[in-house]
Amino acid sequence: MTKYGRLTPDTWGSTMPAHNPSYQKGPWYYRDTEVITLTYLTDEDAALDILPSDLELIEPATAFMVIEYNHFTTVGGPYGEVYTGILCQFEGQVYGYVNCVYVTTENSLIAGREVYGFGKKLAHRIELIRHGTGEIEAIAEIKPGHVAAKAFFLPNENLAASVLEDLPLAVLKVIPDVEGGDKPAIAQLNSVTFSGVPHIGPDGKDELFGGSATLEVDAISDLNLPVLEVVDAKYMRMVANLPYGKILKTY
Repeated sequence: MTKYGRLTPDTWGSTMPAHNPSYQKGPWYYRDTEVITLTYLTDEDAALDILPSDLELIEPATAFMVIEYNHFTTVGGPYGEVYTGILCQFEGQVYGYVNCVYVTTENSLIAGREVYGFGKKLAHRIELIRHGTGEIEAIAEIKPGHVAAKAFFLPNENLAASVLEDLPLAVLKVIPDVEGGDKPAIAQLNSVTFSGVPHIGPDGKDELFGGSATLEVDAISDLNLPVLEVVDAKYMRMVANLPYGKILKTY
């Protein structure tokens, strides 16, 4: 007697492995996230080399780095994350093209790659450290002893949440052909908007601060966009919801 498996499409999980998904269906919730965001001028040629050809570079060439620690998420945590992006335009809309992401847990890596197409890689340690000087140190250690990025931020101004602007992120999702063909099985330019809402302190003020910052990157990791000048820096404690995104272009 021929016997077939019992796992039918109507009983598949929403993610892989189909019989026991690694993560649950979104949206995903973030609570008590600490984040430092640095915006900086970068080298134009370095930016153009990694910017997809459908995206127009905004001049002067401007990049950003987000270093965060997520104390609680429904995607799997806690975990640290760092990513860089390049300001660009697609069909008249401003985006931040995310060329690089490092995270410290398996689930955050898998979900980001499978759902959106973020080119995530694992890092050994991503951490925000408070010093007695008042500075907050943000560090991304890719392998033990390999510090790929380090920032020092000195908060000096309490900001209102109204200064924040949502920036949709763009990513290039490439899934290889299982038969080894030259063309990928899936190639999409995708977008998602990750919006943070600052905590409100007992005094009614938003936990959002501006200040001065320094940023150093090495030449080895994917965080290596040259830092010419830091033009803006912020620290925030926040909550956020990560929704599904949209397809900008299918190749």
